[in-house]
Amino acid sequence: MTTTYHIADIRNVALAGHGASGKTSLADALLFAAGAIARKGSVDDGTSTLDIDDEEKRRHFTIDCHLGHLAWNGKQVHLIDSPGYPDFIGNALSALAAVENVVLAVSGPSGIEVNTRRIFQEARKLGLGRFLAITKMDAENVDYRADVEAIRETFGTQCVPFNVPIGQGASFQGVVDVLQEHDSDPAECPLPPTEAYRMVVEQIVESDEELMMRYLEGEAIGLEELRKAAHDAIAAGKLVPILCVCTRKDLGIKELLNLVTECGLSPSDVHRFGTRGEGAEGDGEEEITPVEDGTLVAQVFKTANDQFMGKMSYLRILSGRIAPDTNLVNLRSGKTAKAGHIYVLQGKQQEEVPEAIAGDIVAIAKFDDLHVSDTVSNVGGNTAVSQLRVTPIHFPSPMVPRAVVPKAREDEAKMSAGLARIADEDPTFSIRRDTQTHELIISGMSDLHLDVIQQRLKNRHKLEMTTHVPHVPYLETISANAEADHRHKKQSGGRGQFGEVHLRVRPNERGKGFSFVDAVKGGTIPGQYIPAVEKGVREQMDKGIISGNQVVDLEVEVYFGKDHPVDSSEQAFKTAAAHALRKAFEKARPVLLEPIVAVEVSVPAANFGDISADMSTRRGHITGMDTQPGGVQVIQAIVPLAEMLSYATQLKSMTGGQGSFTMELKGYEPVPPNVQQQIVDKYMKSRAGVEEE
Repeated sequence: MTTTYHIADIRNVALAGHGASGKTSLADALLFAAGAIARKGSVDDGTSTLDIDDEEKRRHFTIDCHLGHLAWNGKQVHLIDSPGYPDFIGNALSALAAVENVVLAVSGPSGIEVNTRRIFQEARKLGLGRFLAITKMDAENVDYRADVEAIRETFGTQCVPFNVPIGQGASFQGVVDVLQEHDSDPAECPLPPTEAYRMVVEQIVESDEELMMRYLEGEAIGLEELRKAAHDAIAAGKLVPILCVCTRKDLGIKELLNLVTECGLSPSDVHRFGTRGEGAEGDGEEEITPVEDGTLVAQVFKTANDQFMGKMSYLRILSGRIAPDTNLVNLRSGKTAKAGHIYVLQGKQQEEVPEAIAGDIVAIAKFDDLHVSDTVSNVGGNTAVSQLRVTPIHFPSPMVPRAVVPKAREDEAKMSAGLARIADEDPTFSIRRDTQTHELIISGMSDLHLDVIQQRLKNRHKLEMTTHVPHVPYLETISANAEADHRHKKQSGGRGQFGEVHLRVRPNERGKGFSFVDAVKGGTIPGQYIPAVEKGVREQMDKGIISGNQVVDLEVEVYFGKDHPVDSSEQAFKTAAAHALRKAFEKARPVLLEPIVAVEVSVPAANFGDISADMSTRRGHITGMDTQPGGVQVIQAIVPLAEMLSYATQLKSMTGGQGSFTMELKGYEPVPPNVQQQIVDKYMKSRAGVEEE
């Protein structure tokens, strides 16, 4: 045994909340108060211990989640500072997956903001211990009592103040622990400690029937007993302590550390689950028991590409232990690697440790096969399929697509590789090549998110790119039967070109695709040229006819033609077939199909009317509605994809950043005639311009 602590001594804590609520400053203050760092950094000065990325320093807000650690009251505390803006929610969700406790920063002057609500609910779903820290207590316009009332109204009466401020704003000078005995209430306290004490004790005893009976009978409950009961109530989700802090004056910081280490949850207090591999005994969900010895179970919750160390994988150890000589197995791929050096991190400083146990959060280097959500074990071979895999971390799908083009054409391959490496680090960023429009599409959570990605590509790989809203992948088809023919004849010295093709076209059932029928009689088109006819048809379908989009669900029948014994060739029949298809297609009442998406929008109830009305302007049809806790209204709708490409920005504007949405492809439907005509006219105009050039 080389660690100086055990599972029960570990407290894993994520610092979360909305952007500019003071999370990172709180992290610096906690590390400094515990003596883990010699100098307290500043976000504004770019000297914070945990904001280590160049882009974070330039923008003065957190983009990734960063790790720190400290020791306090005999407990080993792992801190993860997470991003506050919804644009970077993926990294915040990664942090929650690795901890048992979350301290939500609520700005004293600003109150509860968008991301605070979301993280609070996400932490509740995961069964984490939740603490609320009212920050910036020395700022102007702080109304502590109003903040507490707003918290209780928004999140429930289980939120109670464990300390109260002495003064507020410029007069803030400290905090009073409400569980300690007090002879009198200081006049400077905006909420009397005795009143706060009653709120706390009544909430604690609600979770313990025996304590409640004793309390109702007038018995005084001892401090240690209250703390033990508080821990149990926090674990049950029935108690959320509220504390107040001022990082600039280092007030309330030690009190927060005391509460988290005394009443916070250890790795044994939160239930985590996994599933066995397909075909293994005991298939189905199974709880992962946190023990220091036995089979290793660890989950990758973050990866990063370090300039000097290579790929770094951040592991939350759920069971077992890791040493440098541990043979690690990626249960997803079966690939193996030695653990090698094991690090705990203090911002960008990597401290090597000889061993890590269940509950620890560590990083390993150069196991390139690891990706976010992967499960790592120390058992492989034929038994790997039966090992327990941790339930994957759930991330929202990126909803803001942009087509990208490198500023220098020769950089296209480098740009794709650079973006792929960034996508490996960020589960809410994706990159793909649209096979229909041939555009390289990146997708993220917002324009700000994609702007950061673009800047990172420039900083890390010295590559620049331009972006634009991607083309909608329409499809073309027909709604009637038609026939046409075309003779391709060209004589320009030497051997000429000749081929004549007669085609019939019919609409196929939706989704059936393309079928080609050879109905030529009497060899009017020699057999060796029939494949060329089909190839000419297929190539023209890929190029599109009325809008430059792929043609689908079409049956083409070739039934007649003519050839020339000298001038006919495969190329001549390909060309004739393509022209014949164009003529027949244009006579067969062509229809443009557009992608339709199923959309689910979550907004505050106050915005419901605006969102519903906006959906109508987007040619959307509302299919359902639902109400969720916290005054959230959910709207389900079917909407054309073309109307949703810039929706993220507009939804943010309509809801003050409090709305979110998801969408998935539902199918294709005909475009309304007036919209189709606009698309066709635009395509024909652009095509004419190209031909003129």
